[in-house]
Amino acid sequence: MRYKGKIKELNHIIISDPSYDESVTCRYENNNLKEKDWYVDIDIKPTVDEIEDLTIKGTEFFLFLSKDRRLSELRENGAIRYLSGIELKETEIGMDTACVAIGINEKADEIIELRDDWQPECSLNTLTDGLFGTVKEGKLQDHTVFIWLSGYLDEDTGYSIEEIIDYLQYQLNIIELEKDITKSIIIRQQDILDKMKEFQLRFKEITKEDPKLLQFFDKDNRFSNITFAGTYLAGIAVRNEQRKAENLDGKIEHSPYSKEQEKLIEEYTNLRVEFEKTEQEIENDIDI
Repeated sequence: MRYKGKIKELNHIIISDPSYDESVTCRYENNNLKEKDWYVDIDIKPTVDEIEDLTIKGTEFFLFLSKDRRLSELRENGAIRYLSGIELKETEIGMDTACVAIGINEKADEIIELRDDWQPECSLNTLTDGLFGTVKEGKLQDHTVFIWLSGYLDEDTGYSIEEIIDYLQYQLNIIELEKDITKSIIIRQQDILDKMKEFQLRFKEITKEDPKLLQFFDKDNRFSNITFAGTYLAGIAVRNEQRKAENLDGKIEHSPYSKEQEKLIEEYTNLRVEFEKTEQEIENDIDI
């Protein structure tokens, strides 16, 4: 599930076990931002992992604060697309008091003020010590242009997705927060189109000079087009079914394409179906 919003003013941010001070390396703090009108993107979803006989359920989220969406963008599953020249610095967020606090400006100051309190209200209880997630800070010409955070909370913490979103909204002073269903689908569509393009190029490369195909199709040079190939094989399948049902005369036809080529056609066709489903999702979202 995707959310989007804005932060009007960003001067100071802390992501840390609230008991840690500046000397601890597994915490993130930046108190010299002096930024205005940043974008917020949140990608959050339930997870289920099977480890031997155990089923582990929880909630994974990715928080992305960015100065300019032309410079960087949160993609699917926490991936970041960013401008060449932006340098990344990674910080793992550790915990010794089974909680983590996230906050900006006055909320960051509060985290510092409550450092001596055990699991203060400004924190999320994680139930365990160890690693909470990772922060990636993107810098362009020594200026911070985005801050990315990955986080995970076990189901046993009792937090719902709505409660985690409420926490982030309050602690980060997020305004205009709303679900961003269409954005998530559009990103997925672009990923699908990128994969389809790869399959198109690969298919053309391995078919355009294939002696068997050149001989079979003679002067019809469309055979190296993966869309044409998919339609051609679908036609063979339909005609063969008709012959098996004795509704059509003639011998059973066989594919002129190799197994490798057929696999590419099948994967490309599956991507087309997936893309069409996303189109329907967008239409349904607009109708809502």
